[in-house]
Amino acid sequence: MKRTLLDMTQSILGSLGSDEVNSISDTTESLQVADIIKNTYYNIVNRLDLPNHWEFIQLEPSLDAAKPVLMFVPEGITKIEWLKYFNTDVSAGGPVPGYQYVTILPIQQFTDMTAGFNPDETGIESFDFTIGGRDYTFYFRNDRQPCYCTMINNQFIIFDAFNAAEDNTLQASKTQAYGEISPTFIMTDSFVPNLSDEQFPLLFNESKALAFFELKQSAHPKAEQEAKRGWSAVQRDKAVVNRPTYFEALPDFGRRSTAGVSYFKTRGWDRP
Repeated sequence: MKRTLLDMTQSILGSLGSDEVNSISDTTESLQVADIIKNTYYNIVNRLDLPNHWEFIQLEPSLDAAKPVLMFVPEGITKIEWLKYFNTDVSAGGPVPGYQYVTILPIQQFTDMTAGFNPDETGIESFDFTIGGRDYTFYFRNDRQPCYCTMINNQFIIFDAFNAAEDNTLQASKTQAYGEISPTFIMTDSFVPNLSDEQFPLLFNESKALAFFELKQSAHPKAEQEAKRGWSAVQRDKAVVNRPTYFEALPDFGRRSTAGVSYFKTRGWDRP
């Protein structure tokens, strides 16, 4: 069962034999306990790749016609798992309009690829981008759907192309991504940490054990025991969640498409 910060603080203070409080800010000790819960929460989410910290997001546009292929990672997003961009091309023989994957490349591979664009060719443009006080030139196409991109400092995303016939710059409304959000902890009475019901006992017992150690200089064997059980349960559940289904584990004997592979093979990017 999920619990508020005040509820957990009051319970831990009761175990410590401390004065009752109506708010986490009532006493110095209640603030200390609330801070212990906060630190314990961040410790848990840093140790576990929790699925409830992942969500669908949209990128932020540059809205700069001089840098049409530049977009920004929204604040609070620490990682992007995959990225799509909506393709509106309805030309004969073209793909059906819809979201299409954009491959995220390491910076070196992306710059190697875009450096091969011929600036004298129709449809090729460039823009300057400052990184670490230095200016770099990136080439891109202005006549098609983006296929590749790269992330810089987990803040900027540069694409290899955009369709100038559709928009002046890449649009936020046409992006679809799946990213990890940075967890937040608000020091208010009503705050409920972003954990599942099954993970709250782990947070509470870890916090109680740490509170006894820091505030009473003594151990709480029962809380420590429950915390260990909580870690075991969370790790077990995580293993089950991340385990592939029986169907996914079957060997894939289907013939794979080789479209677009040769470019990477010629540069050895397909090798580990």
